[in-house]
This record gives sequence, C-alpha cells and structure tokens, in this order.
Amino acid sequence: MDHASNPTANPPSRDSIPSSDVEPLRNGDGFDEDWGDFVDSEYEFDIEAVSKDVNLYPRGICYLIQIGEVLASRFEQSYIASIVSCEPSPGDKPQIEHADYKQIHLRKRLTLVSTIAFGFITINSWVAFASGLADPLSCGAGPTLIYGLLVRGIVMSILAADYAELASAFPSAGGQYHIVYMTFPASTRHFAAFFTGWMSILYTIRATASCSFFVAQSILNLVALWNETYVIQSWHVYLVHICLCTIAFLAASRFPAAIGSIGVSVFWMSIIGFIASLAMLLAVQVKHPSKFVFTEFTNVSGWTDGWAAMIGLASCPWAYCGIDAPSHLSEEVDNPSRNIPITIGATIILGVITAIGWNIGLMCVIKDVQGLIASGAPIMEVYNQALGSKTATTIWSVYYILVFYNIILNLLVFSSRILWSFARDGGVPYSSYVSRLRWSNPVRATAIMLFLQIIIGILYIASKTAYSSFINLTLFALNITVVLPQTVLLFTGRDSLPKRAFSLGRYGYIVNALATIFMLCFSVMFAFPVARPVTGSSMNHLVAIFAVSLIFIISSWLLGLSKRFTGPSEGTVHI
Repeated sequence: MDHASNPTANPPSRDSIPSSDVEPLRNGDGFDEDWGDFVDSEYEFDIEAVSKDVNLYPRGICYLIQIGEVLASRFEQSYIASIVSCEPSPGDKPQIEHADYKQIHLRKRLTLVSTIAFGFITINSWVAFASGLADPLSCGAGPTLIYGLLVRGIVMSILAADYAELASAFPSAGGQYHIVYMTFPASTRHFAAFFTGWMSILYTIRATASCSFFVAQSILNLVALWNETYVIQSWHVYLVHICLCTIAFLAASRFPAAIGSIGVSVFWMSIIGFIASLAMLLAVQVKHPSKFVFTEFTNVSGWTDGWAAMIGLASCPWAYCGIDAPSHLSEEVDNPSRNIPITIGATIILGVITAIGWNIGLMCVIKDVQGLIASGAPIMEVYNQALGSKTATTIWSVYYILVFYNIILNLLVFSSRILWSFARDGGVPYSSYVSRLRWSNPVRATAIMLFLQIIIGILYIASKTAYSSFINLTLFALNITVVLPQTVLLFTGRDSLPKRAFSLGRYGYIVNALATIFMLCFSVMFAFPVARPVTGSSMNHLVAIFAVSLIFIISSWLLGLSKRFTGPSEGTVHI
C-alpha cells in the first residue's frame, strides 16, 4: 500500500506522489469567499476537478458534502458544543503529528465498555426486532417466534464467533473486505475484497434506511394516535426520515468523542427498559397459558406448516442484524485484537437473552395476534393490547423511538467507517477525496452516506414495493460478507491466520463448516415470499436486487476501479 501502512516512517513528499493521487487545492476564489469563515485551507478542494474527473461525482454531490461540512462547523459553535467536547484526552493524542498521519488515522476515542455498548445498541435485539414481528407470527405464531429466535441466536452466535476470530486476526475499520483480502488466494483476493467492500456498503445503506423509516413511521403513528383525522402520507415519512438522518449526521461527524458516552447511556437505558417492560408485561393479570406461547402453532401464511416454519425461522435474524458493527471501530479502541472479539461475544449473548425474554413476555399477554400482524405500528399495538391505555402506549412508544434512534446513529457511524476505509484503499470513485479526514473523523464519507439516504427515500415515495425489495437484501448481504472468508478458510486451511488474541483453535474448522452450511441454507430461505398467494406487492425480489447489485459492482470494477483498488497492504493494520 502507501506510507499509511507505516505511520512511523517519514511521509513522502508531495512531489513523489503520482499526480493522479494528489488532491487538487483551490486557489481561494468564489466559493471560499462565501464559506471562508468555516472552511480551512486543509479542507479546501477543487470543485471543478472533482466534477470533471470522469464524472465520478456530480457537482451537486460535492456541494452537498461541502455544505454538510459547513453545517457541522456551525453546529460546533452551538450550545451543545459548550457541553460536549470532541477533543481527545492527552493520552489519546497520536505520537506522530505530521499531516499525513492525521489524514489517514482515526483517534482512539473508545474504551472496552463503550465499544460493548456500541455493539449492543446497534443490534439492540429486543427493540429492533419489533419491526419484524409480523413475519414469524404469520408463519406459526409463538412457536415460530420463540424457537426461531433461539435457533437463529445459536446460528448467529456461531457466525459471530468465527467472525470475532477473524476480526481479532485482522482488526481494521474496513471489517469484512479487509478480512476477505487477507484470507483469499492472491489470484482472486483483489476482486473478492472489492465485491465484499461494496456489498458491505450496500448492506449498511439498506440497514440505515430501514431503521430510519421505521422510526419515522413510528413518530407519525403517535401523531395519528392522538389525532384521528390525521392521515399519514409517504412524503411525510420521507421528510421525517431526512430530519432523523441529518441530526445523526451532525452528531456523528462533529461529536465523534461523544458517541461512546451516548452509547453507554443508551445501553443502560435499554437494559433498564427491558427489565421494566418485561416486568410490566408479566404483571398483566390475564395471560395466555404456556401452551399458547410454546406449542400452539398457528399458520396463516398460505404455505404448508413445515415450509412456513422454515420461512418464519429465516425472518428471525433481523433480531441480530449488525454483529459486524464493533469490528468497524477497531481503529478507535485500544488493543482491538482482544477487545473487539469480547465486544462481539457480549453483543450477541445479550442480544439473544433480551430478544427471547421480551418476546416470551409479549406472547403471554398479546390478545389479538392477527391484529398485531396487520398493524403498521407493532410496538404501539403490543402495549395498547397489553395495557389498554393510550397514555401508557405513548410513553412506551416514545421510549422505543429514543432507543431505536441510537441504532440509526450507530449505523451511520460504522457505515461511514466502511466507506472511508474502502476509499483509503482505492475502492470508490475519487478515493483521495472521500478518504480525507476532518477532526480525525470521516466527515466526507458520513456526508456521502447522508446523501444516499436522501436518494433512497425518493424510492420509498415512488414505490414502496421497490423500496421493500431493496431493503430485503440487508440480511442476505450481511451473511455473505461475514461468511465468505470463513468458507475460504475451510478449503484453503487455517494455518495462514496470524497470531491473534482470540482463536477458535481445533474447533475452527467445525465452526467454519457450520457457518458455511447455515449461510447456504438461509440464503435460499431469504428468497421466498413470506405469504401466499403471491402478489406483486408481496413478491420477494431479492434475487433480482442482488443481480442488479452484482452488475453494478462488476461494472464499477471493469470501468476503472480495478486499477485504483489496491486492497490493504498484506499484514497492514491501521491502528
């Protein structure tokens, strides 16, 4: 790679860098006069050069990114900035102060505790799964829901254990694509890593959009609860989605040091809320017998019972989506080879316990399963049926919205790390621009992710079917990127793995094999529609969307990025 792989070495002079890699600087005309109070010389860029570089980034996007940076600078001067400081502690400052180091390295801002909090809140299983209750309930009710969460919890624990080992061996903000590059044979690793990098980016874009629109819909459902004449429109949801993502962008880009503290606070808020919610549900006087919860199989999907159970089982991974999140913080936490595996393990264990526990409580008190399936606001429906109080339903809904919103923030944080790291290795158009840091933070990559959320929202307004099809690829893409290197190790051997803090040892091959088998089985299940008869709106377009994504990735590779993408230097870890 470049001198970034060895921060202790003297940085090369600008003249020694090929002209194509040098970011053009502006001469201070026009644009600087308008924004000069907020844009420093280190951060200026040639808007014309960016726009003309093979049309890699339209002029409008460049302006949006610059405006986003200015907004973040303005936000810094607000009252919040007087409370939350983004300056690192003296011990966290890098020993090497030259500009090149600052432009390619993130600060060590996180502790083991804050990283565990980040990982748990990102998947926040018992809260996040509220958006996916309908599918397992329609495919078998209580048994499919409870046993599905248990089985998928075991499966995801196996995948997480193997991924934790690889994250320990190759800690990097790039996560999956970095691991794929290090584990694949030399003849195929460049394209394999490129494919994995783009699939990781697409997966996080979809996950962020899914969570943001769910929160936006939940907010408007509360409005409709108290104002019966209000009718929710798609464009209303879209505008709330933009507001949610913009606020998350400002927090993630300008106050990265506060992410850890916010995460710890929301972590305890989630745990306390889980205990209180479960206690309240179990305190309801009229409860279903255990038979209804664990053995009474009710299938309204239209599939045969056996097939419905399999499809319902395949829908339960939503509770554990995001197990890779801690690995993308590897460059911001001390001793990542040890701390990231601990974080991944704690995240999945807490996720399984809270998800199963809360859903058992839910099934004990739910009065109308069909009403819950048909509801567009499952959380509100659960508490409305259990408590029968509009005020209590509102209080718990507001709580869920606050906790769920932190998932959006965390997704934006680690998705920007993936994009920034991938750009650092030449995987995206105009990589030298995207990979630059400000405040030791990937502000430009975060701004691009915000822009993409705005674009995806238009798809939601145009066609909810197309939007749903786009979102359906989330779990499929996550499984592929996490399991792909595990499958390769199964056939090429595990001896190539370097010394690491966490190792599966002699169980490694067994775990690799199980992860591969599970990925193949559930990937097939993901492609089936949840209910029959199949209509245009209920059809599962996963295969078609994956094909379009694959065409996009291959086209990007063939149209020039194959020459730019270097992949991470072998054995290089940016920590």
